[in-house]
Amino acid sequence: MSGEAFNNFKVFIELARRTEVGTGFMNRIPLFADSISISTSKMVANMPVPFSGAVRGESLNLAFDVGQATKTVQISGMLLGQHIKKKKNTDSNSLREVNLTSFEMAQLIHSYVDGSSFQDDQNMSRLLILIPSRVDHDFAYHNGAEDADKDISELPLIPFTFKNRGYDNDFASLGSNAKFFTPFNSETTEVALTGFIRSFNTTMSGAEFPSVGFNLDFEEAVVLADNFLD
Repeated sequence: MSGEAFNNFKVFIELARRTEVGTGFMNRIPLFADSISISTSKMVANMPVPFSGAVRGESLNLAFDVGQATKTVQISGMLLGQHIKKKKNTDSNSLREVNLTSFEMAQLIHSYVDGSSFQDDQNMSRLLILIPSRVDHDFAYHNGAEDADKDISELPLIPFTFKNRGYDNDFASLGSNAKFFTPFNSETTEVALTGFIRSFNTTMSGAEFPSVGFNLDFEEAVVLADNFLD
């Protein structure tokens, strides 16, 4: 089983080096995902008030919501033979384009997960998941009223993020966040989830040969990775 064209994929992991030299599908690894599970776990200190039940006849808890949450993404699917484009620096001689088997893809990603955030050519620090979208950052349709009832298969794609639309950002004062709700363009869009891969598991099965099954756990975070070795 060989890989499909890049434009048929909707899930990618990206190397940290991409932010320096990457455009298009450079330093970006496509994943054929069967299922994606996204979890947001709120962290709220919830404290019972002493004697509240005795005084009021009903106990009372006080919750302190200080804006903390853990955000994780779990992906399962198949690794296929893929065409990979890598570049280590702006020198054109560093460009490598190769076709990897699904087994080499599994080995490659395992070796990258085993690496460190200090190693920009191995650190998979970004996850790109494309989702269909009708509405932009200002709660207006991307293409006007025509998007209101358009079939979901015909809608533009945007990267999944945990960002709020600008319309809701009056208190946060974070601006419009327009770029997070702008239709995806493989050459210009640099929006993705940032974080790290907590675990990566693969299953090599004769019944699925030559594809390789995988499960990937990604956690959203701002990774501190000032690479003093590079």
